[in-house]
Amino acid sequence: MNENDIMTNTQDTAEENTHTSKEKTSFSASIYEAFSVVMSSVFIIALVFTFGFRLVGVSGTSMINTLQNKDWLIVTPYYSEPEYGDIVISTHRLDTMGPIVKRVIATEGDEVNITEDGSVYVNGEKLDETSYTVPVSRRYGDRTYPVTVPENHVMLMGDNRPMSSDSRYTSVGFAPVDALLGKAQIRLSGEWNIYYNFEQ
Repeated sequence: MNENDIMTNTQDTAEENTHTSKEKTSFSASIYEAFSVVMSSVFIIALVFTFGFRLVGVSGTSMINTLQNKDWLIVTPYYSEPEYGDIVISTHRLDTMGPIVKRVIATEGDEVNITEDGSVYVNGEKLDETSYTVPVSRRYGDRTYPVTVPENHVMLMGDNRPMSSDSRYTSVGFAPVDALLGKAQIRLSGEWNIYYNFEQ
């Protein structure tokens, strides 16, 4: 083997080593890039679900006719105080009931009275609930009325009054504002039809 052959072999070996090194570097870069994309996606999803919205499933009939069993709700966090009429998800009874979906009937300081025929009065004014509640002919629950909603709490009631366990029962109680997961904004039916403001 002459000197030129030795030099050629040395060059070939060097080129092979360089090519192998480039492949390893390229593979490592690809792995790092894929990992970065995955971690960025996880971070963005976490931000969206923390500060943007949550998708919550409805289980049960306590909010008929507004919500149906197996509906899905797009829920956004609260950036202001809850108001009458808001449909909310509360976690204040996780130990016994899990998250519950109800309507805000009254907020802190409001005086609530429910008469024997089931009519609801807030601060002396009768609520017109004909557009969303199942009609009732008697009062449900075990509270003595009138009652005042405590500070930093809300009174929650289901729209299907005969079938709803809510703030009318002392076992459920008033919901602390900081236990509200958020406000329902959009309803998706079980067939994934979209309803804004809970109207078709």
